[in-house]
Amino acid sequence: MPGNGHSDKLSDKLLAPLSAFYGNTDTVEIRICRPGQVIVETRGEGKKAVAAGDLTTAVVETICKALANRNGLHFDTDDMPKLSCTLPGGHRFECLLGDSVQSGISLAIRCKHPFDPTWDQLGVSEPIRDYLLEAVASEQNIIISGATNTGKTTLLNKLLATLPEDRRIIAVEDTPELEIDRFWDGVGLLAAREKVTGIALLDWRQLDDHIRRATPDSIIYSEISPQNAFAAMGAINSGVTGYMCTIHAGSPYQAIHRKFEQNIAWAGETMPRVSEFLIEMIDLVVQIKRTGNKGFRRITDIYKPREDVFIVRDEEVLL
Repeated sequence: MPGNGHSDKLSDKLLAPLSAFYGNTDTVEIRICRPGQVIVETRGEGKKAVAAGDLTTAVVETICKALANRNGLHFDTDDMPKLSCTLPGGHRFECLLGDSVQSGISLAIRCKHPFDPTWDQLGVSEPIRDYLLEAVASEQNIIISGATNTGKTTLLNKLLATLPEDRRIIAVEDTPELEIDRFWDGVGLLAAREKVTGIALLDWRQLDDHIRRATPDSIIYSEISPQNAFAAMGAINSGVTGYMCTIHAGSPYQAIHRKFEQNIAWAGETMPRVSEFLIEMIDLVVQIKRTGNKGFRRITDIYKPREDVFIVRDEEVLL
């Protein structure tokens, strides 16, 4: 969090009741569904409920107000009871308090501890690993599809790590999650998620206009949403190769035929023949899913929309 040493110590003290749970490097996510209890999901162990009597609704409200203040956001249980921000360490904080929740509280912290799963942990054989790496090296346009917290960004970062460090990467996101520091000719752009006091963030369309003039080799969108889907389609249509993004979708078919168009519609925009355009422009859709209850994720499908061909389907290799 920004601020001087005193403020950092104050923040550490304020967050201590929560960081006691998300501080474990094997923790994937923590959730609060009711006061006094924390759900902890740990990689390799699954999830469990833990008593936390000090995490009352009042304590969580105090934390939210402090986080909002430190991030230039507005939070108030009367008129703005929802807060989305980033904690120290890059952990994503999401909280909703008040009458919109039957229990009065819904909190989730998605942890961003460094974790580089092996290809074996992702359920990927050597031939399929080589196929994916060749797709990235040959600058194919790739969508990584999956439900919430399935490791989409982790997989995207794993693929980015295989690119040469001199590649002109332009990454666009509203929460810094992409690992692009090693690209010495690369740059990360931050879009406004909402109005932030005292911070002049541009919106997605304004950033798209900048990208087109900044000579990218690859454009990377961290996550497609209603706020950026229209701009993302423009980026795909810019003629650039090596485009990559993630999207919330339950299957490759949904990623191509529904979710982009749905996100555009939710934003009040219209665009004809979205799926036809994506079929023409996207080379691969990689589907990743959570498997079992141990916190691991696996690549289940790899789909080529232009040829309507699966390379992997339901974890069965068809190559």
